[in-house]
Amino acid sequence: MNYNDIYNNYGYNYDNNLKQFNSDEIIMPADAISLIRSSIEDENNDMAFYDNLIRKAPSQKEKMIIQGIRNDEEKHGQILRKIYYDFTKQNISYQTPVNYNFQSSSYRDDLEKALFSELAAVKKYRKILSVMNGDYYTLLMSIMTDENIHAAKYNFLLGNQR
Repeated sequence: MNYNDIYNNYGYNYDNNLKQFNSDEIIMPADAISLIRSSIEDENNDMAFYDNLIRKAPSQKEKMIIQGIRNDEEKHGQILRKIYYDFTKQNISYQTPVNYNFQSSSYRDDLEKALFSELAAVKKYRKILSVMNGDYYTLLMSIMTDENIHAAKYNFLLGNQR
């Protein structure tokens, strides 16, 4: 006997409500571990990308904003490595990021790339959150909130590039 057998739900089936959605938002814990691992790599690459963006920034104010974002990315990498270790008992050390050709794009283009990278990270963390609880949920929510704040800051910087 289940919820639907006990209560009159006026035709709504609570057992099948998630099956109505064809979504990749619903993941398994093993998928979350894989996403955490790739997020660690993403955060490392973002730090290198943001170091380059700091060099390109035209004002000290913009350099400071991007430096704050870069420092958050470093913190996120540390948190994600800790979570990954807690679940797998495997350490992931800091990896030297992929060597991008940083000189080929403009500051504005790099700001746009940074903005969309932050938004993609939010989507990835939202998936991971779906299988986390307790302190891990809180830590990931903090990272996801930071990524949203970063996106807002990049929007601000883009707005100054008229």
